[in-house]
Amino acid sequence: MGELRHDGDGLVRRLAQVGQTPAVRREQASTDAAGKAYLIARLNFESVMDTNAVTLSDAGRPAAAPIGDPLNHGAAEFVAANPALARKAPRCVPLLAGFALVAGAVGALCSAGAPRGRGR
Repeated sequence: MGELRHDGDGLVRRLAQVGQTPAVRREQASTDAAGKAYLIARLNFESVMDTNAVTLSDAGRPAAAPIGDPLNHGAAEFVAANPALARKAPRCVPLLAGFALVAGAVGALCSAGAPRGRGR
C-alpha cells in the first residue's frame, strides 16, 4: 500500500512538472513572437522613412515657406538697422552709466535709512 502511494505521489509530481513546462514554453514563445513583431514593424517603418525622405522633405517645403519668409525678412531688417545702432551706441553708453550711478545712490540712501532688524 505504501509503495502504491509512493508511486502515486511520484506520478502526481511528474504530471505537475509536465503541466508547467508547456506553460513556460508558451509564455516564452509568445514573448519572443511579440519581440520579433515589434522589431519587424520598427525596421519596416525606418525603411519607409529612408526611402521616402526626399519625398517627405519636398512635401514639407511649401508648408515651411510661409513661416521662413517672414523670419528671413525680419533678420534682413535687423542686419540693415545694425549699422544705425552701432552709430548710436557711443551716445547711449554715458547715459546708461549715469543712470546706473543715480540708481546706485538712491539704493544706498534707501538702505541707509531703513530700520535694521534685531538679528543684524
